[in-house]
Amino acid sequence: MKQFFKYLTLIVLTSLAIFIYSGTYFDLSRTDLETKYATDASKFLNTNDGKKVHYKDEGNLEKPVIVLLHGFNGSLFNFDKLVPLLKDNYRLISIDLPGFGLTGPIPSADYTNESFMQTVSEVTQFLNIEEFSIAGNSMGGGVAWRYAIKHPNKITGLILLSSSGVLSIEERKAFESSKKDTPIVWTLMRSDFSTSILSYFTPKFFATQGLKASVFDQKLATKELAYQFHDLTLMTGSRRAILSMFKNRINKIYDAEDLKKIKAPTLVIHGEEDNIIPYQSSSKFKQLIKEVELNVYPNTGHLPMYENPERTARDIDRFLNSRL
Repeated sequence: MKQFFKYLTLIVLTSLAIFIYSGTYFDLSRTDLETKYATDASKFLNTNDGKKVHYKDEGNLEKPVIVLLHGFNGSLFNFDKLVPLLKDNYRLISIDLPGFGLTGPIPSADYTNESFMQTVSEVTQFLNIEEFSIAGNSMGGGVAWRYAIKHPNKITGLILLSSSGVLSIEERKAFESSKKDTPIVWTLMRSDFSTSILSYFTPKFFATQGLKASVFDQKLATKELAYQFHDLTLMTGSRRAILSMFKNRINKIYDAEDLKKIKAPTLVIHGEEDNIIPYQSSSKFKQLIKEVELNVYPNTGHLPMYENPERTARDIDRFLNSRL
């Protein structure tokens, strides 16, 4: 019997060691990731404070501008399905926000909404763009509507795609406790103990499970996209940047009454099957923004521009055409 438990213990410890080893990834260099993921449309802006911002400037240069902002742990590549459907009628500026994508960590380690908004201003000013519509998914939506409040004279239209920023801490906790599909890694990020571990232990199944939780049609949760998410988080310094901003955001309460300050015509799109942000939260946009249209898409999760790009593009085009 003792021999049995000896071998059992050995098997368990060996399996645990293999599990930890297989999920441990060292940093990837910025150069290697740029080589792998940058495209012909990729451009980089070196700012005065040392950022190297990855962005794309696509579409028709003579047409109205739309700035596209991705969500938490995402990248501008999340708009790859949407851009081709809008490029004939719009100039599309997509940006990797600090801490994410091929922008990655920044010298100031400032990953607040103010820093994100500053990055938008830096890119648009560099491109000599004075007025534009701004579209954001999830966290990027929160950045977008704050930008519309802070710079009302610049924003001609606001497009919110499963946007964040309107739930109190209590509402967020109540929603997350009711959902079994919340990404595992998001739960782990809340632990101080886990933070140091996740700086190195970042198994691919975190990305795979996170993507599956984000989309309604599981066929869209491809390994290719999940592994892209995973690779981009491995840029030197990105994991610590992402972990730090996630913890800071958990404790921040946003005042929904601020939405009344938005002057730009606003299109809100939300997936009815969103496991990350409940579609009911978008009702606050409807209640508080003066000029707003709300569309809830059935059979769609947290990434409408990826899950249902054709309808998203049609709605954006129709909405902006009627107001620009």
